Amino acid sequence: MSRTARRHLGILAAFLLSSGPCLLAQGAPIVEEPGYTPTLIFDVATIRQSPPPDANFHVSVSSPPHSSRFEATNLPMKALLQIAYGFEAPVVGAPDWIANTFYNIQARSDAEADARLAKLNDNEVRLEKRNAIRALLADRLGMKTHLETRPTSIYNLVLDKGGHKMKLVPAPPAGDAPASMKPADVQTHGSQHGLEFDGTDASMTAITAALSSMVESPVLDKTGLKGVYNYKLQFGRDWSAHDPDSWPSIFTAVQEQLGLTLEPLHEAVPNLVVDHIAKPTEN
Repeated sequence: MSRTARRHLGILAAFLLSSGPCLLAQGAPIVEEPGYTPTLIFDVATIRQSPPPDANFHVSVSSPPHSSRFEATNLPMKALLQIAYGFEAPVVGAPDWIANTFYNIQARSDAEADARLAKLNDNEVRLEKRNAIRALLADRLGMKTHLETRPTSIYNLVLDKGGHKMKLVPAPPAGDAPASMKPADVQTHGSQHGLEFDGTDASMTAITAALSSMVESPVLDKTGLKGVYNYKLQFGRDWSAHDPDSWPSIFTAVQEQLGLTLEPLHEAVPNLVVDHIAKPTEN
């Protein structure tokens, strides 16, 4: 695999905080509702393998609120699994191609489905979209999974002794509707020194999701911080290991630049075990 390909495998978190509207991928948790059963499926869906990463590689996901439309560009299939099943459970038992083969996806339902989604609250819409993506994975990739509790390396994200170093974004004026708040966004830049995140309007949930993608283990927010933040994070990656000016490891960078600490733990947590998955055929 080329250096460019390895570099862009390292920016999986970029799609999590894409500037495009994505109700499923901006850090808001999906809450199970025992009395609510989602039924949405996509009426039309195309999945096509995208070309290998190059210098202009860009990952994006668009899933507008209260619309059945779901679109992704250059998305690794592992990311789609995590959107469908959550980022808290590590994905195990899957073949390597789910992380290093990229796809362009376009899916939608009909106008009747959009009208129904428009009447639901945000959490119900997330449940519906997640159901549709799970059904797509089962139909087009024959995916079968189960949850299994296993000893797993995880991290607690806690405040460092000196407090955080991120810039708190002022809360909107009283009376403003929550919908007026800006979505989280991150601009991701790779260089010979490593990877740089320029994050804006990011909740702690969004930040922990990004860090989880980078350390490839669940990261739990134990900071107690509320609100949204702007931040810059520069850290080394595998391609910068031999650069004398390489940025520090992500663990050192999080502590020195964000004023936070990633505390390692080893606990039994649910893992998403992939029992079967096959590459999608061209449409």
